[in-house]
Amino acid sequence: MRTVVLLLLPVVLIGSSIPLVNQEHCVGLFMTDRGPLLVAQEDDSKEILLMFLNETFEPLRIVRLAHVRPDRINDATMFDDKLILVGHSSSRPSQRSIYVCVIDLDGKVLKQKLLNFSGAATWAEALLLDEEGIYLAGGYNTLKKSWFDAFLLRLDWNFEVVWSRTTGGLSDDWFHRVKFIDSRLLCVGSTESKTKGKADVLIVLYDKKGRKIFETSFGGPDWDKAVDALEFNNRIFVLGWTNSYTPHRSGLLLEMSLGGRIIKEHLLDLGSDFSPAGIVAIENRLLVYGVVWNRETRFDPVMLVIDKDASLHNKNIIPLPNDQTVRGVVLWAGQILIYGESDNPVTGKDVYVLEFDIESIL
Repeated sequence: MRTVVLLLLPVVLIGSSIPLVNQEHCVGLFMTDRGPLLVAQEDDSKEILLMFLNETFEPLRIVRLAHVRPDRINDATMFDDKLILVGHSSSRPSQRSIYVCVIDLDGKVLKQKLLNFSGAATWAEALLLDEEGIYLAGGYNTLKKSWFDAFLLRLDWNFEVVWSRTTGGLSDDWFHRVKFIDSRLLCVGSTESKTKGKADVLIVLYDKKGRKIFETSFGGPDWDKAVDALEFNNRIFVLGWTNSYTPHRSGLLLEMSLGGRIIKEHLLDLGSDFSPAGIVAIENRLLVYGVVWNRETRFDPVMLVIDKDASLHNKNIIPLPNDQTVRGVVLWAGQILIYGESDNPVTGKDVYVLEFDIESIL
């Protein structure tokens, strides 16, 4: 396994933390004709918030969906000036069901549905769209066993189930992200059923009819998990984290052929706990983002720039007060926007957006 040695370089940023009364988590950030739109959910009240921001990311208007209160919204995407959100809600005690809805930018709910699978608990963590329908990835539990199978579900635009697929064994298996790879569906997550240690990276490729093309796993003697993936430079790059090869949590970047063969494994070791959150392509490089423990009792955002041969080009740590969580990035007009949650001594957690010039990162 190749270990990447990292150097610290400065980064210029502007941004805003958005203090609210309660504790919130970010769901997504979108650029609209009305300006930046940050979607969040209050953890206690379960209210969904549409937060329209100005150019310095301060809230101009907040629309509250007080009448829509799913237990948890995990992912969102925008299409035709509408938002589709997915998560879960409890249909009965101890049974979670997938919740999906479409809303306009004024907060009007156009369609919503709770997807009940008889005798099963389901959880959707990731969302993907195309002209044919909606793909949801997460976990599935029949309630007759004490573990989850990894779960991929296709819906039509009326929220009717077209097909569903599970993969797993005699312990917990999970999909954390679904991405298009050459018009096919790549699901990545973790497996405790097919593992060399406590958990391994799980990678499964399906066609659009739900037929499995390949399934593979990777890991060592401890915990390993995949959180994101993309196609880049005629390769599949799977991002995750590992406790198997360092005494702390490190990033893990698997380089694969389009046919599913693991070509190289790259260890992203920052010298302390590093939790990657996602990966995107910028020009001819990859950007890995997440949080790192900076040895001053807090987690800070970090962005790693990776060349197409998977060697490190640049590293940027953004020192901020208190603990931070990174949920995602958006590339917009030569800028990188990074968003997530920031610990607040009063409310417990606020949402934030930071803006960087791409050239300062690359």
